[in-house]
Amino acid sequence: DVLQVPASSLFRYKDGWAVFVVENNHAKRRLVKVGQRNGLTAQIIEGVNEGEQVVNHPSDDVEDGRRVKQRL
Repeated sequence: DVLQVPASSLFRYKDGWAVFVVENNHAKRRLVKVGQRNGLTAQIIEGVNEGEQVVNHPSDDVEDGRRVKQRL
């Protein structure tokens, strides 16, 4: 069993990788440790838990603490 996120949800932050996790309709920046990647998905070693929702393709408008809503 491997925890994966879309590779497009990852972005560089400081000296590592991060994602935005949705908590109470707000984007929260979370530092992650990435394992193997194949271009489409990335293995997450630590930083995100199973079942948490991440922001895919975060734009420059997404910031830590900013309100977000799900697009269908």
